[in-house]
Amino acid sequence: MGSDDWRALRARHEKLISRFELPYPFRVEDLCTAVAEERGRPLQLLPMPAGLAADAGVCGMWVSFGTSDLVYYTAVTSRPHQTHIILHELAHILLDHREPSVPEPAMLAQLFPDLDPAMAARLLGRGGRTHATEHQEQEAELLASVMWQHFNAAPVAVPTAAPDTAHTLSRVMGAFSRSTAPRFR
Repeated sequence: MGSDDWRALRARHEKLISRFELPYPFRVEDLCTAVAEERGRPLQLLPMPAGLAADAGVCGMWVSFGTSDLVYYTAVTSRPHQTHIILHELAHILLDHREPSVPEPAMLAQLFPDLDPAMAARLLGRGGRTHATEHQEQEAELLASVMWQHFNAAPVAVPTAAPDTAHTLSRVMGAFSRSTAPRFR
């Protein structure tokens, strides 16, 4: 895809998300509520079951039922990364990608332990595994990045220690680096 194509795609993405007026500071949960209201169906955020992300190499997933949407995200990463994963999955929803990644039966069993995996696949209206196309993945990734910028959602580190702690650490690290620096004659 050429740079003009990317610029046009970004402009379409800006237009797509400009209809959402969200409170500041941005919270991904507010965007989820707005998307759910616009679609007229509930949208739930759920952490992936322990081990699923590592076992399957998946960090996020949109599962669309007939009357609701579920967005799974890995809980074993930083909050900014979790937000980006959720934004990526919301991008698939907003872009109306009809082929979201669907888990294998073993993954369905972990996501829906009370349902037979075959029944879960039937409820999802799909058999077997489908994949979002590379273009859809690129488009969703770009829209997720555009949302970070549009909603002014840059992750901010919130200090949890007193300012003098940072100064003490800086002095210690400075002394440590001076004492371990190689010396040349």
